Amino acid sequence: MRIQFEIKERLPEIITEILTSNKWQSTVNEEQCGLKRVVIKDLMYDSKATIEIWENEIHIKIAWSNYTYRIFNQAHSVWCEYIGAYRGLLEQKLLPTLTPVKNILDTNVLDSSILGNKKEMLRNYSFVNLKVKQSRNEIYSKEHSKTFHKDDHPTIVYDEFIKEGIPVPSPYTMEE
Repeated sequence: MRIQFEIKERLPEIITEILTSNKWQSTVNEEQCGLKRVVIKDLMYDSKATIEIWENEIHIKIAWSNYTYRIFNQAHSVWCEYIGAYRGLLEQKLLPTLTPVKNILDTNVLDSSILGNKKEMLRNYSFVNLKVKQSRNEIYSKEHSKTFHKDDHPTIVYDEFIKEGIPVPSPYTMEE
């Protein structure tokens, strides 16, 4: 799935958070010709993300899932492009704060493995995604005469993480 949405944060704020956050360990691996390559690691979960910081763009690739975020200037605003699974949208722990300007469920899915190039709002896409997943589970159950255990891969799309009318917060909460 690929979507683009406007965010409230500005590139300098995001870069500062990437380089100085206490939520992860940041290491600058390379710095040349307007490009800074950074690796951020969450030592508690042994996970990492690689980040390329350009003058007007930031690329984030999550190591475990290979989901990608491209944060870029467009006109007088900052946008985020996400390429990955629906259930992974903004759920990574190694992600700077990205607050959608508008309700993220009103964002158009630009392309996906389910819809192809057909444009559909994320709100509707989630229902289609759930139906496809349920259909796959039914076929699998019939073929393998197996029922899914409650600890298996989730059978419900994580809609509870994307609340109607509420900006999506950073996965970390600041304790004071």
